[in-house]
Amino acid sequence: MRKKLIKSLLALIVIFSVCLPQLPQANAATVIEELPLAMSELTEGSFTGDDHVQWYKITPGNDTVEQFTHLRIKLESQSEVNMSVYSSLENATDDNTFEQYRGYSYDQETASIDFPISWVGPYYIKLESYVEEDEDGNLLPNPYKISYDGVSLPPSNGAVGEECPAELSVEKKKNGKVILSDLRSIRENLLSKTDNGKELTAVYYKSAPFITSKMLFDKNLREDVYANLSILKNLLSDTAKNGGSSTYAISDKEQEAISNLYTIAHDAVPGPLKTQLENSVKNVDLSKLTGTSVSQVVSKAGLSTTSSTTDPSRLIVKVKDGQPTSRVKSKVETYGIKSVDDLSKKELKSDRFLVVEVKNNGKGFSASSKTTANQIAKLPEVEFVEPVQTYKALSADVQYEHQWSLNNGEKKGSDIGFEALEKLLKNKKLDKTVIAVADTGVDHTLADLSGNVLVDKGYNFVDRNDDAMDDNGHGTHVSSIIAAKSDNHYSMAGINPYAEILPIKVLDSSGGGDTEQIAAGIMYAADNGAKVLNLSLGGGYSRTIEYALRYASDKGVTIVAASGNDGMEELNYPGSSKYVIAVGSTSKFDIVSDFSNYGKGLDLVAPGSDIPALLPDGNVTYMSGTSMATPHVAAVAGLLLSQKPTMKAAEVQALLNKTAIDVAFDEQDNPYTGEEDYWDEEVDGPYPVEVLPPGYDHVSGYGRLDAFSAVSTLDLGATINPILNNSKAVTGKAKNGSTVEVWNGKKSLGKGTVKSGSYSVAIPVQKTDQILTVVITNGNAKTSVKQVVEKAPDKPKVKKVTNKDTTLSGTAQANLKVNIKNASRKVIATGKVDKNGSFKVKIPKQKENTVLYVTVQDGFKESSETKVTVIDVIPPAAPKAKAISDKSTSITGTTEAKAQVVAKVKGKQIAKAKADAKGKFALKIKKQKAGTTVVVTATDAAGNTSKGTNLKVADKTPPAAPKVNSVNNKSTSVKGKTEAGATVTVKVKNKKLGEAKANKKGEFTVKIKKQKAKTVLSVTAKDKAGNVSKTKNVTVKKK
Repeated sequence: MRKKLIKSLLALIVIFSVCLPQLPQANAATVIEELPLAMSELTEGSFTGDDHVQWYKITPGNDTVEQFTHLRIKLESQSEVNMSVYSSLENATDDNTFEQYRGYSYDQETASIDFPISWVGPYYIKLESYVEEDEDGNLLPNPYKISYDGVSLPPSNGAVGEECPAELSVEKKKNGKVILSDLRSIRENLLSKTDNGKELTAVYYKSAPFITSKMLFDKNLREDVYANLSILKNLLSDTAKNGGSSTYAISDKEQEAISNLYTIAHDAVPGPLKTQLENSVKNVDLSKLTGTSVSQVVSKAGLSTTSSTTDPSRLIVKVKDGQPTSRVKSKVETYGIKSVDDLSKKELKSDRFLVVEVKNNGKGFSASSKTTANQIAKLPEVEFVEPVQTYKALSADVQYEHQWSLNNGEKKGSDIGFEALEKLLKNKKLDKTVIAVADTGVDHTLADLSGNVLVDKGYNFVDRNDDAMDDNGHGTHVSSIIAAKSDNHYSMAGINPYAEILPIKVLDSSGGGDTEQIAAGIMYAADNGAKVLNLSLGGGYSRTIEYALRYASDKGVTIVAASGNDGMEELNYPGSSKYVIAVGSTSKFDIVSDFSNYGKGLDLVAPGSDIPALLPDGNVTYMSGTSMATPHVAAVAGLLLSQKPTMKAAEVQALLNKTAIDVAFDEQDNPYTGEEDYWDEEVDGPYPVEVLPPGYDHVSGYGRLDAFSAVSTLDLGATINPILNNSKAVTGKAKNGSTVEVWNGKKSLGKGTVKSGSYSVAIPVQKTDQILTVVITNGNAKTSVKQVVEKAPDKPKVKKVTNKDTTLSGTAQANLKVNIKNASRKVIATGKVDKNGSFKVKIPKQKENTVLYVTVQDGFKESSETKVTVIDVIPPAAPKAKAISDKSTSITGTTEAKAQVVAKVKGKQIAKAKADAKGKFALKIKKQKAGTTVVVTATDAAGNTSKGTNLKVADKTPPAAPKVNSVNNKSTSVKGKTEAGATVTVKVKNKKLGEAKANKKGEFTVKIKKQKAKTVLSVTAKDKAGNVSKTKNVTVKKK
């Protein structure tokens, strides 16, 4: 079993033992003496004495970097050996690596680590082992084998870690999943935020193999660990939920469980680690934890963080321009506040903001804080006051084949046109453009980002220092989408080769950041040369951040922000701000992602689902979110500014929108008709109708980013003059020799060539609001720019039309021409709207379900169409049905196609069926009596019922064979009984002797000549319908 992540059993023990401050640093040698490893060669070694650490080094060559994404390092050993892999000598010396690059081997268990080739190298491998002693105290050697090979792995969905004792003990247990979830939450949201927490995790990984190897072979030990963890379930749950602020008090049983777990860990590890554990708790009495709260333990252990969440104790005060902040400070200090400080005055040129921390007096504090805020807001020098809020991150290179947003092989034309863009930019000398990424920081040590990050200019507003290194991963992922080096064989390809990333850390290791941090970061970007600012984060509206956005916008910064990941019809802030380009997300199928927020203010969409990019651990990892879509747009905005540094942010936004590709999706299976909404105009007033610009929708904005087209527009120097609804030509400017073609959808309207820097392409007059596409091509450059034809009358309102009508009526703007068109858009009738706004146009009778389109026209300004479907009010003709008899079990015939056919007897339905596409029908019926009248009708899809067709049941049943009295050679008649009214015939050898009709009682007498004895007479009866009975043979007797 190989699991991911882990906070661990030992970590729990140490945390709740309050021993973390005494933990030693990871045992890393200050001087590393390493041996080289060669690819695909097995190296053998052994631990034999007191030296617990051995080092190896891998130096990847150019062929390795070009061919593989990872190095698969394997370690085999008889006893426990820890293995750690580092990206550099500095990290090896500091024992700084990621958990998935630590592993361990022991008997029958090989350690295997896939280490990404994402740093220039060389890479360092540390092996650690604590040699055991035999019964006589002699050191036992621990031999091992180590090797590595190159492998190519696709982008991952997360980090991979080793097996852990906690997981071994709770796997498949009733509470196991809950316990593991809480352990992971504590590790990610508590331990990972402090150096002490990270050290604790590192010590755990040194001890884990010894604990795990014993648990694997000892079921009782696993059960014992699980039992103790189960006792701690509530404690873990509360800590996972509330983190360092948990007030949960440790009980007697929980304290005992902690002690038991400590003993298990102590007994499992070898001597040197036993000593470390003993030293770490020598000043702690594990028997006196009862009654202690988790927050007390966390605080004493040095695990609490300084970053805060939304909190009424912290207020942001905006001082009015021209007013001294010192005066406001002096006044605010008289309100009994805890502290008042400038908002990053050291890092920013602006000194208009103060951060006020209100004293927490316990009960009623929230109301007290609100009162203080109101007092400050009333000061004449203060513009506004608001509480601090928290914002969250919205989350030929070897991995290039997986970067679908750059080259989507699954759906042609659904990427941003990167390959064509690369050809266009090849060998061009453009200005560098600074793109600020205000996020969780950026890891500049990765080979693909090295040299592209302005490390010296970056700033950390979380910890207030110059180190903007990423401790979460989100900011690095975003930055690598923008600026990862391409064609260097490492990892992936970024979009913008002219970008310089300005790293601004405004979000902490959990991906959260406060109002003042983000506002300060935005202004810092504007003050430090950023031309583009990427904001892949979101939360609630803030006047402080809005001020910062206006500040940056006024300084000419193009700001790009994520729309949000809630799948809601409302943009997250700051995506909803008027100062930003709001970006939603699309998938590789070129449709808007389900999670992408949409609504008023959305500008465009870009690839954001399953985007592979770099994380600080060196892996190219898939992440989804509008956070990933935003840097695609920021990168292209930077390219435009490298081409034309004088562009204003509004011009950048307009060009991106005009060159975006339409990805609007009209749902055909379940279209929204509006019929579900109820609106009472008498109560609610006129129904509010929002008129959207042509080519715009709230789900995808102006369309999906087309980087190649946007950059080509500037490369060609292309401009397009406004197109009016009476224009007979499209005019503008572009590079000499360029071809210009104007399209209306898939229809080419005209084509021309640029001469003397100008062009004029003749086109037919276009409808108002029609979106035309002007395609300009020259060499490697090709742009498609959308242009909207302006102005048109409102479309007419049309009354229902039936297949009996010879006129079509409605209302529209007075004095306009009315056009009525068939499904092929051919005009079949015209008319005019009268001065009162009504019209009535003669038309030929139309078949049911015929679609007509009605427009009104003012010169060349033709309205959009009103679609009218002809209603069927004419019933079908009476069905044609075949005759039926008293033997029939079905009725067949023809009627109108798809009509519903019903058969009734005396008004009671006896059968029902639907005619097929050719109008044929078959009704199953029970046999009816002869003479019964069956009425058959047909009802069409519109509910119109035909006249009835009467079917009289014919008699097809012959009478029974007649009953004949005895006949002798003296008889001159044949007598008997049969069906009343039947005609009885007597024959001898097919020669008729006589015939007679039976009376009402069925009695008959047929006169015959005397017959010889033994003559056989054949007697039959024939009813009125002509049905003949079976023959009754009678032999003449002798008398």
